[in-house]
Amino acid sequence: MGALLLAALTPALPASAAQAFPTGSPPGQALRDVVKPPQDDNEDRLSDPAVTPLGSFGGIRYVQYDGVFEGETSTGRFRVPYRISAPAEPHRSNGTALVEPSHFVVGLGMLNVYLRPDFLFRRGFVHAGIGWSTLGNRILDPSVPGTFIEGGFEEGGGRVDDEIITDFAKALADRSSGARPLVGKVHRQYGTGFSDSSYPLLRLVHSGDATGALDLVLPVTTEGFDPQADIAAGRYKGKVLIVNSEADDSTNLPDRGVAPKQYRFYVVAGSPHIPDPLDAPLDVPFPVRGSTPASFVPALRAHFLQGHEWVRKGSPPPTSTQLRTDGDGIVRDANGNAITEDRTGRIVPRLPFVELGEARYIAGFIGSYDNVRTVQQLGFSSHRAYLRAFTDALRDYQRARFILPEDARDMRRRAMLCPPSTFTETYRDHYPQFVAIEPCSAK
Repeated sequence: MGALLLAALTPALPASAAQAFPTGSPPGQALRDVVKPPQDDNEDRLSDPAVTPLGSFGGIRYVQYDGVFEGETSTGRFRVPYRISAPAEPHRSNGTALVEPSHFVVGLGMLNVYLRPDFLFRRGFVHAGIGWSTLGNRILDPSVPGTFIEGGFEEGGGRVDDEIITDFAKALADRSSGARPLVGKVHRQYGTGFSDSSYPLLRLVHSGDATGALDLVLPVTTEGFDPQADIAAGRYKGKVLIVNSEADDSTNLPDRGVAPKQYRFYVVAGSPHIPDPLDAPLDVPFPVRGSTPASFVPALRAHFLQGHEWVRKGSPPPTSTQLRTDGDGIVRDANGNAITEDRTGRIVPRLPFVELGEARYIAGFIGSYDNVRTVQQLGFSSHRAYLRAFTDALRDYQRARFILPEDARDMRRRAMLCPPSTFTETYRDHYPQFVAIEPCSAK
């Protein structure tokens, strides 16, 4: 999936990526041209950054630091942009840095599209974005002068050096790197990325370079790798937690039970590779607004926090899930929706609107849906009866730990916005109200 996207969009990137996919640099905030050079051939350092206030999140003031990370991996020298979002008072962080390699089109999409700043920052996380390739927005900010990567390997006309990511993660906790005044004491580093930006993380797991640099690796909508084999072989000592959509090729990823203390895999029935971000800043060239209400994002947010507690306290996340299959492929219910089971074969709850059969949810690169059914067609005597069933299904989904209470509240509110419309009908017929969570009668 990611390889096809890369091949399709790469020819247009050099001329248009920076304009079509802004990486969030504030107007007039150019990175400094003068960069502190490494003090010796083996020391990686962060330059003095430009500083931009981001506002307050849950009472914690955040700032954004834009600078250049420069040094040398085992294969060659590099000079790439970084972007760190951290509490203005570093002691107010929770001691955890989320390291994200930039996606070649969307940039820091885990921060800006899926997990979202408010979700991370009111909990005290530090987010640290890094350039790791010269292809498109993988460099993080293509406008920064003098960037280069000499090592790594060639891909799509650019240079790729995965080691930059782990070097950056280590630098965040290194007193000599220049990061300490920005992020304070970092006790844990997690690596996360989606689709294109997930692959370097799994390559680092495979090479062994992630050990000692990343305590948790969280790839999303990924495919083609088998981290369980790497864990079993002793190449990675941390934890891997993967969240996939139905559309991704998860053949190698279902939990085989070989590393229960280090590995979890989850897949969300009905969800596409790129879900509708609702109010997140994702547009061209992914016209996903109004595409489908089915999304892996609620599960991702829940599993991210479970992974965090797994690292901090050893509290295990829920049992891994997978889509039920037979010799002909995915097993589907009477409405055409995939059935989800845990690794033991026990059927587990799905998104409540999928569970109730409000439509057939079609997973793909960009999702869709058809055969939308009304309250009466679903067999309910009234919208109130429908809402009770929706609430029960949502409660089951929450008890299974596939959604956080805050996201469950929003989901239920959307189901009750526009009687007699169902959740899916409201998404289809009253999209602005659905996104804003405003009753249809509101002026």
